[in-house]
Amino acid sequence: MSITADLNGKNYVLGRGRVYFDRYDSNATIDANTVGQGELYFGNTPEFNTTSDSENLEHFDSDDGIKVKDDAVQLTMNRSGTFKCDNIASKNVALYFLSDVTAVAQAAAVDTTYQVTVKPGLFYQIGADAANPTGDRLISNVTIGKGVGFATDVPTAGNWQVDEVLGRLYVLPESTDIDAAGTLVQITYDTAAGSREQIVSSSDSIYGALRFVANNPKGENKDYYFPYVKLAPDGDYNLKGDDWQVMGFKFEILTKASNIKSVYIDGRAVAE
Repeated sequence: MSITADLNGKNYVLGRGRVYFDRYDSNATIDANTVGQGELYFGNTPEFNTTSDSENLEHFDSDDGIKVKDDAVQLTMNRSGTFKCDNIASKNVALYFLSDVTAVAQAAAVDTTYQVTVKPGLFYQIGADAANPTGDRLISNVTIGKGVGFATDVPTAGNWQVDEVLGRLYVLPESTDIDAAGTLVQITYDTAAGSREQIVSSSDSIYGALRFVANNPKGENKDYYFPYVKLAPDGDYNLKGDDWQVMGFKFEILTKASNIKSVYIDGRAVAE
């Protein structure tokens, strides 16, 4: 009798691959027919991990001496995973903050006014209010007035500086025209037409399909597909430091429908 099975046992794998996410509509009811918007490639992902936890109900025979486990029934199976991404693209940042990328348009305008109480040594974002919390950009022709009807000019020299691209005012610490306790001023300026990307954080849950396409330098390639996951940020996202920025994500592997499994693992197809 000959043994035909492969007993080599040496499919050692050095894992590499690409991660894609197919986001579902946040307002959609998820079922077997739910489709996403198309798969977003995360870019470089230095880590991708999955983990499984199960819970059993155990039974012990206690008729004689030491109790002996004689049966066990699995009650739960919880599959999840994590990955890290150092491609700090806007779409990825938006997913980290459970949001999406939008465009903020700014119209050209002249003699826009903005009133704010200022103090020496502090910075102010011009145009910031409830409707536009991050303020205006691309400003010019800035003047500042104070007093009755804001008719008293506050000269630039010795009092303030402005970053016209970012729309930020700095009141100089040595200013003699701005009171240390605070002075209500009116800033008058022009804005140029423009637009910028903006991501506004959300508390909404993000669902979709996750795909890992292997490209191993060593070992067989196996591609993983998770039809239904809940994606969420995971861990620190250091905005400043001496290392490359890295975002962490975690995902819960869910069951999309009774006729769809939670994980599919494909080997590479071979033509017959």
